[in-house]
Amino acid sequence: MLKKYIWINGKIEPADKPVVLINDIGFLRGYGIFDFMRTYNGKIFRYPEHYKRFVNSAKLLDLKVAVKEKDLEQIIYKLIKKNGLQDASVRLLMTGGPAINGILFNPATPTFAILIEDIYDLPAKLFKTGAKLMTFDYQRLIPEAKNLNYIWAVKLQEEKKKRGAIEILYTSNGEILECSTSNFFLVKKGKLITTKAGILHGITRQAVIELTKKLKLEVIERPIKVSELKTTDEVFITATNKNILPIVKIDSLKIGSGVPGPITKTLLTKFEELIKRY
Repeated sequence: MLKKYIWINGKIEPADKPVVLINDIGFLRGYGIFDFMRTYNGKIFRYPEHYKRFVNSAKLLDLKVAVKEKDLEQIIYKLIKKNGLQDASVRLLMTGGPAINGILFNPATPTFAILIEDIYDLPAKLFKTGAKLMTFDYQRLIPEAKNLNYIWAVKLQEEKKKRGAIEILYTSNGEILECSTSNFFLVKKGKLITTKAGILHGITRQAVIELTKKLKLEVIERPIKVSELKTTDEVFITATNKNILPIVKIDSLKIGSGVPGPITKTLLTKFEELIKRY
């Protein structure tokens, strides 16, 4: 749930006060970017990496983040405090600003907002029993940018619920890409395999890769064929609001033995230890 105060274009404002022009190109054309982060023990998890990704997303859409890294960090903490919280989810949002002739925009006048939201944790039992994915043939536009085009992700929510899935797994040309809001990993013969090209590189994804290497396990970043799912040992997904979530079923296909695998469980334990140190 959105909290009482937001930050927009340099000012803290009540969240229920209209502050975005109706002709904003983000509203008219969906032209914009965002990033999503959360805090643990009052500290933003891997903030520098999130800021770097946000700046990169902006560049890919010809936008510019004018607020420096440290300044933005202090604004976020001030806004969290203003909302009376210690821990929160944080959403950065930037559009091209007011549209010109309905299709152009001035890069010098973007709309830049920070939203503070409740932390949403998945049911604890899912991390013990594992969850299900549904597949969908689709590749996001400019996938390296965390852009606002989530039309299919939103449209498929009811279908996802009907199928009992936790996430939508995007595939294209017989290859696995990423989930609608998560990164995808599989484990085969003790090796961790994940897609590298044509996806958004998640912050939790990178943390998991680092943890895996510390465990002296091999990490392979390469294209993954959908057909590989039939012979894989384990599958899990990663995201800021999901941590490391075991996957035991994809559509009607049972993954491995149908329960969370040992490497997935080990990584989940290591990740929980990591966030506790924050």
